[in-house]
Amino acid sequence: MSATKGKRRASSRAQDSLDLLFSISRELTAQLDLRKLLQRILQLTLESTGAPSGSILVVGERGKVTEGALAYEGRVHDHTADQLNDTFERGLAGWVVEHRQPALVVSTREDPRWLRRPRQEADGETRSAVCVPLTTRDRVVGVLTLVHPKAGFFTEDTLNILTIIADQAAIAVQNAHLFAAEQERRRFASTLQEIARVINSALDPNQVFPQVLQQLERLVEYDSASIMVVDGDRLRLVAASGFQDNHGILGHTLPVDDRLLTGLVLKTGLPMMIENVQGHPGWVLSDGLAESTQIRGWIGAPLIVREHAVGILNVDSHRAAAYGQPEVDVVSAFADVAATAVANATLFAESQRQVRALAALSETARVVTASLNLDEVLERILTQTIQTLNVEAASLAILDEATDELEFRIARGEQAGAVQVMRIARGQGITGWVVEHGELAVVAEVDRDSRFDPEADTRTGFKTRAMAVAPIQVQDRTIGALEAINPARGEFVPEQAELLMGIAGLAGSAIAHAQLFSETQAARQLYSGLFEDSVDPILISDLQGGITGANQRAEAFLGTRRQSLEGRPVQQVVTANGARLSQDWNGLAPGEEISANAQVRHADGRMLPVEVHVRRVDIGRQPFLQWILRDVSERQALDELRADLTSMIFHDLRSPLGNVISSLEVLHASLPAEDEAVQSVLGIALRSSRRLSRLVESLLDLGQLESGNAVLHKAPGAIGTIIVEAVEEVYPVAEAKGHLLQFAFAPGDLPQVDMDSDMIRRVLINLLENAIKYTRSGGRITISARLQDTQVLISVADTGPGIPASAQQQVFEKFSRIQEEGRPKGLGLGLAFCRLAVDAHNGKIWVESQEGLGSIFHFTLPV
Repeated sequence: MSATKGKRRASSRAQDSLDLLFSISRELTAQLDLRKLLQRILQLTLESTGAPSGSILVVGERGKVTEGALAYEGRVHDHTADQLNDTFERGLAGWVVEHRQPALVVSTREDPRWLRRPRQEADGETRSAVCVPLTTRDRVVGVLTLVHPKAGFFTEDTLNILTIIADQAAIAVQNAHLFAAEQERRRFASTLQEIARVINSALDPNQVFPQVLQQLERLVEYDSASIMVVDGDRLRLVAASGFQDNHGILGHTLPVDDRLLTGLVLKTGLPMMIENVQGHPGWVLSDGLAESTQIRGWIGAPLIVREHAVGILNVDSHRAAAYGQPEVDVVSAFADVAATAVANATLFAESQRQVRALAALSETARVVTASLNLDEVLERILTQTIQTLNVEAASLAILDEATDELEFRIARGEQAGAVQVMRIARGQGITGWVVEHGELAVVAEVDRDSRFDPEADTRTGFKTRAMAVAPIQVQDRTIGALEAINPARGEFVPEQAELLMGIAGLAGSAIAHAQLFSETQAARQLYSGLFEDSVDPILISDLQGGITGANQRAEAFLGTRRQSLEGRPVQQVVTANGARLSQDWNGLAPGEEISANAQVRHADGRMLPVEVHVRRVDIGRQPFLQWILRDVSERQALDELRADLTSMIFHDLRSPLGNVISSLEVLHASLPAEDEAVQSVLGIALRSSRRLSRLVESLLDLGQLESGNAVLHKAPGAIGTIIVEAVEEVYPVAEAKGHLLQFAFAPGDLPQVDMDSDMIRRVLINLLENAIKYTRSGGRITISARLQDTQVLISVADTGPGIPASAQQQVFEKFSRIQEEGRPKGLGLGLAFCRLAVDAHNGKIWVESQEGLGSIFHFTLPV
């Protein structure tokens, strides 16, 4: 009977346990609020076991108590998790977590794992306790502890039930954690969205950067925080919070160096957390940031835009180990949101900076280009430099190319007068270096720059601390330098350097224009003086021939006041003897000139002979025609007198000269050939008389060829035979001077040429006689001929002194001779005859020569 009752009692206890577990399981699955869940677990467990007190605590991933519930006198009370720390760290709960196994304490007085408090020691009381871990698959997430004032109250059955309840509770705690984490994630995402909306609502960096740090404080606690952006090879501080002087430290810079913590974050593109930066070799103690010595805990997160780190977000704490991975994740997520806002603000600041720079340069351009007076231009350049860059002083130096020195033309600021008289060599000092290299120089501390020359400060008494110097260039040529000295903010920022380069560029153009204007004005004055004082009459017309001006000589020459000439067509004043002036003058290139013989009508009706030279001249950007009317009446009269006299002399010489030649030929044939002395004398007389005859014939032909009245007796002939005959004629003279005459052609290879044989023979004799005359004794004269296309090219080369390039066209003009000491004299008619004779045969004659290397005269005859 007793056994049956025992079985019934056991069955009843088992049923009660199942009901308890079912009730706990149902309530646990219905509750996701962790605090309420823990309180309910503890309440149900107390009720089911009859224990008056106990606790349940939750252990976080970092091994700290994060939440819990505490019960005494049969009731669960509100509390904080800190109340359970002692129990966890030094008591039974800590032992259970460490060993991951339950513990049944029959008497707390005798068990060393129990944390005995002073009051309990005094009372001498003993209790019983049971403690089980809340275990998941990978770790202990909590501890459930029950306490009863009676020793031995809890049994193994209690321990087994509590273990089952703990397993249920562990799952519930894990679910509650997941729910809480999801809720936290949603709250964090919502907060980030709100923060993104706030910080992206503005573009002005003065609003965006402080707003970023203000919003960051909603997510993570910090003692100080800052934003640094990449500026070239430096990191520049653009926003700060929590520092003694948040505004004063803005602009502070650090090098982009991956040996530093900030550089390492930028290089890897990953956030970094340091528990105590004071012991880290990558931490920089900066004189400009006194708080850098107080910072311990630190998080650095990169600001990444399009996979490129544009800056870094720093979060600081004065406590070591203040931050862990959760804070790193929060700061990193926040940095991802803030990066776009920072980048946009930076771009906006850059665009605003460019707008300000363009506005400043536009104003500078307007002011500087408003004058063409060089001194006024230089004054305006310096005024704009000082105002735009906000510097103490400025100066401008121009390179004197004659001495290769820099002359300080103008200076403004303290001791400016002493600077304006200074001259320095190219390459001397920072300014000289800039001119020599054509590059911008920005020096933050001149005392530390080896290029700085302190002599200027010594001479002027002015203290230079920082300076920026830009080259002044015109068409890639450095003509000077523009200095800006001692900026008001203490150092030059990139914006100021760019502005200085822009102003220097404008200065180069303005100075060049002012110098060009000055030179143009001087040229105008010179041209005006030359125009008015010219000995030749000059008319100015537009490209249509309308007269727009005349000089004083033109007034006197034409007998008409210039006011009466202006507006008249130039054709009413100038009548050309040919058609060379009746053309479209719009096609005349600048500097191109046409000339012609013409006549001008005097006010009294007379026609005056002139030689007209028309050329296009550009005055400013306006094209005009300049008509130089050279009075040739006297020259024409002299030419006519010379022609009449020449004709008279040559006609009078022709008959007696012919008789002399005939007589000499008779004597030469009559006298004995054995008498060499007589024959030699007769030969000289005969050659000289024939030469004189050729000269007379050439002069007569010269006049006829010039007038176009020459009669050519053309007939097909062998040009090779003509060449041989010409050589035979001059051979005795060449032999007497020791010259070597040589042929460079085969007469049989040359075709027949339609020519006036006597005239072409005289052309060849003239060329050969010139070569013999101008070549020193012992020279070499070569006659060559060859067929070239449809022409025969004949050349006479000598080893004489050569002809200057400037005289190679002049030698073919009548009465033209090279006026050099030591050269043989002549009338200057032989080559003029050669040109006219060859022209009459539709050929061409020219000379190739180099001084000291001889000359080659070429002429062609059509086949």
